[in-house]
Amino acid sequence: MRCLFIGSLILTLAAAGSATTLREMVDAAGPQGGYDRWVELEAGVTYTGGLLIGPIFLPYGAHPVGPPGEDVRIVGNGAILDLQGSQICVSYCNNRLDIDDCIIVNGGVRFRGYTPQGILPNGSVRQVTFWQPHDYAVRVYVGGLDVEIERNLIVDAVDTGPDFLFHTGIPSEWMPTGTNLSGGYEAPSPFYENWSFHTDPVRNADPLAHFSYLCPYG
Repeated sequence: MRCLFIGSLILTLAAAGSATTLREMVDAAGPQGGYDRWVELEAGVTYTGGLLIGPIFLPYGAHPVGPPGEDVRIVGNGAILDLQGSQICVSYCNNRLDIDDCIIVNGGVRFRGYTPQGILPNGSVRQVTFWQPHDYAVRVYVGGLDVEIERNLIVDAVDTGPDFLFHTGIPSEWMPTGTNLSGGYEAPSPFYENWSFHTDPVRNADPLAHFSYLCPYG
């Protein structure tokens, strides 16, 4: 059954050369249900590319730089999101990202906050299937008290080398990738009832291939 699912997924992705980007869908979406952007995806359709919500830190900068964040709701409806090595990231803003009911391949979801400035994004990732996410399926650097990562299925996170310190862009050996789910010592933990698997038996036997808690700053 797993081979059949993977084969079907590969065929679907191969036929998605002219897919709509996720960024285009978000830009076209309007407000609804208390969100700035309510995004309805279509079952069986592949959407490509990543999504950045909020600003970033420039190397050695003291403050985040870029457009402000928005509250975004992504209703997956069984769609496929091929992030093409990128991320869906709510970044250094006090906004909310909620995403559910879709398949994400070749990328992951990140929540990035900064405690000293009280920047704490919130949101949820629910009932999402991750296939070969790059770095991590979900990485919570620093999140608010209302972050919930639950009932997701994650297979084969890809180790791309050390992750990068947010304020310098320098890779840190203390922040390894290739973990299906990764947090940053949030209290309480945002992870509930997720299913994690690696097809390599050696990797699957390593607890750090499934869950890790990493310092957000290296």
